[in-house]
Order: sequence, then structure tokens, then C-alpha cells
Amino acid sequence: FITKLLNEGNATCDGKYEYRNVKRWSKKVPGKDIFALDKILFPINMGNMHWICAVIFMKKKRIEIFDSMGSSGGRYLNALFNYIQDEHMDKKKSPLDNADAWELIPTQPDTPRQSNGHDCGVFTCMFADFLSKDTALVFNQDHINQCRERIALSIMKGKAIM
Repeated sequence: FITKLLNEGNATCDGKYEYRNVKRWSKKVPGKDIFALDKILFPINMGNMHWICAVIFMKKKRIEIFDSMGSSGGRYLNALFNYIQDEHMDKKKSPLDNADAWELIPTQPDTPRQSNGHDCGVFTCMFADFLSKDTALVFNQDHINQCRERIALSIMKGKAIM
């Protein structure tokens, strides 16, 4: 989603925000209305090198970045905020209600951190899992092998991480 939204990898306009690239994507959302959702999770691949997780908490009017390496993710916060404003204008035909009440929250100091250069994908999966269940992020690098096993088991069972 973010790759398309920001034209990542496009030689002529890499990094340029373009709502039209993802305008139809929300039609596949149950109820076809992202504004009726509680939250939307976005796995983001930064420069084909690192995975992070972003979440739009619709009811809380908050967009937050979770990066196991600690980046702020400001570029993605702004792009997602622009997206929901454009989506509201396109689908609801009016500006986003209380746009000034929205919070854009970069990675916080207490976000679990990886201690190597290769576990970002596992951290991103676990961020998405815990956040989707409204669970505190109570894992760390020491839990990564167990997390990998949970992810593998969920893939084998064809079900979400348990």
C-alpha cells in the first residue's frame, strides 16, 4: 500500500504522494468504509531493507509508527494522514472531521527493539498481532525464536497468530 501511495521504486516520481494510486483499495474493506473501522495496520518496507508497522487508530484519531530500530517514521505518518484526509474527501465528499484533533505519533522509546539487523520482519508481525488484539507490546529480542515459531505455526494452520 505505502509503496503505491508514495510511488516507491518509480524512477520518475519516487517518494511522491499520490492518492489516486490507492483510491480504489478501500472498496475491498468490509462495509467499504475505512472510517467505520477501529484500526488499520500497515506493514511498511523501508527502502527494501527494513520492515516497520504503522497503525491508523480511527476512533482514537491517532496514527502511530512502530519501528524495532527506532526511526520516527515521520514520512509515513504524514503520508497516512494525507491518505485518510483524501479518502474522506473522496468517499464522504467532505473534509475529514476534526482533522486538527488527529495525533501523529512516532516510534516511542518503549517500543520493543531488535538487537540485530535481521529480525525486523518478525517484530513487524508481532507489532501487528499484539496491536490488532489491543495487547501491550510485551515482547523483546529474547522472545523472537518463540515468535518465529508462532508465526510459522499460524502459517501452517492457515490462521492468525494465536
